[in-house]
Amino acid sequence: MRRPALALLSLPLLLTACGGEEPVEVTDEDIEAIEQSIVNISTLSWELVQAEYRVGSMCMQDEGYTVHDPLALFGNAVPNRFTGFASPYARIPTVEQAEKFAFGDWVTWTDTDAALEMREDPDYLAAHAEDQGYWEPAWDAEHEEFEAQGEEYTVAWEQAWKGPERYEYDQAFEEAMESAGDPAEIDLEQPPFGGCELETIETVYGEPEKREFDDGSVAWLKPGNDESPLTQIGDGEIYGEMLDEYADEEDAFLGCLADRGYGEWEFSEIGWLATDQYTTVNLYGDTTIAYEGDERVEVPELPDGLDTTDPVAAEFAIALDFAQCAEDSGLRDGSEELYARLYVERLMSNQTEIYAQEQQVKDHLANAQAYIEGE
Repeated sequence: MRRPALALLSLPLLLTACGGEEPVEVTDEDIEAIEQSIVNISTLSWELVQAEYRVGSMCMQDEGYTVHDPLALFGNAVPNRFTGFASPYARIPTVEQAEKFAFGDWVTWTDTDAALEMREDPDYLAAHAEDQGYWEPAWDAEHEEFEAQGEEYTVAWEQAWKGPERYEYDQAFEEAMESAGDPAEIDLEQPPFGGCELETIETVYGEPEKREFDDGSVAWLKPGNDESPLTQIGDGEIYGEMLDEYADEEDAFLGCLADRGYGEWEFSEIGWLATDQYTTVNLYGDTTIAYEGDERVEVPELPDGLDTTDPVAAEFAIALDFAQCAEDSGLRDGSEELYARLYVERLMSNQTEIYAQEQQVKDHLANAQAYIEGE
């Protein structure tokens, strides 16, 4: 679960600077500023994806194509959605959340009027926004329409989008991959961008990036795909530090679950509980979600005596138990504040780069909007 706002501790955190310098003080203002900047980067990057889609489609329309592959128009990638610092413990619903929408799995797995209404509820959306990420549903239908045009149209579209040389290279690369299976074994020189893809890149970003490697090979890249500053920190890195402070609370929480008949649970190495797998396997009958890659996630059985004739009601009962155990164990006491501070401690040295990245995304978005508006 996520929560939309973050209440900060009032005391500053002192950080030891590298090279024996004086400690750096991280204040509430630092946390608020960096958090807001990363939220802005995430939000603006999504707006940029949609604007880039518009720029690319306008170019292709000028070439005579009215049905598009929407994913190709923005490089088949959407930004990570960041709504604010939230520890792994925030994925466990609060009592209020559990009473209103449980874990939220029933909203996905059922099509009742209540589920459809909950999908529009602001509290539900705020709690699940980051997990659900960004997407424009209309693109699914548009992609199906594009595929339905037939091979002659789709090939001609791709050639106009990529340019003939880039299209031929991509086809040769795919064929070589099918034979070799290892990109390192493929001896093909990548040509620059062409067609409307190049025009879109030049309109939005200025020019493509040319990257030369030690072996003499060259790669052409679209600018502006810098990862979120949060991805500079590995999953579980901050959670590992939190364990020093919350080991007793975790034990109390897991003990509470066991006492209520939920069996043996444990937090993953990044601090997550397999609640999604637990409810979907035990209540909604979907076993595919019990896999992470090729590894099956073994989930405990339901408590004895739990009435599952109404799976949604059972999910609400389970979620409330988890929420109450988290509250009673003290797992929520100060954990979100500590998580935010530990994250900012790692990000402070990149503070200038974070603000610069925010401005860069704004500039790219302004370029796209000016083109769309015909300036």
